[in-house]
Amino acid sequence: MRHRRKVKRLNRDTNNRKMLLRGLVRSLIETGEITTTEAKAKETKRLADKLIGKARMNSMATRRTLHNFFGRRDVVNTLVDRIAPVFTERVSGFTSITSAGARRGDNTKLMTLSLVKKPETVGTLKNVAKKAEKKASAKKAIVAKTAKKTPAKATSAKKTSKKESK
Repeated sequence: MRHRRKVKRLNRDTNNRKMLLRGLVRSLIETGEITTTEAKAKETKRLADKLIGKARMNSMATRRTLHNFFGRRDVVNTLVDRIAPVFTERVSGFTSITSAGARRGDNTKLMTLSLVKKPETVGTLKNVAKKAEKKASAKKAIVAKTAKKTPAKATSAKKTSKKESK
């Protein structure tokens, strides 16, 4: 019996359960929403709401506490600098759970856990910078390819005009 036991064990030992929930909350912060089973979504929602509530204070002590939980500075900075300021008017209820149907293999209920308000750019500061660099390099590559193609067409047009004149 689980009388007065609040934590769902999720069929894992303590360390494995903590790592699982840490990873789910990290993914929620990085992407803005995750899809997982119902039990995992409910536990992740409890934990994420507590952490976002702490991050709203934006002090060095809360940053250290969050870093102790996540172990990664970029996730903590994203949480404190991007996600928490969006929820200044809210006291609680920073995430929402919606049904996402059933999993195909074992018919388990899937839920989508998402932030109620998402910032303009979703992702950690490092990931957003990398995406911007990739877009810029892709644009440069496209410009370079089009620049190479245009002179080639012009030279081929010259060759065909010379053949026609002979």
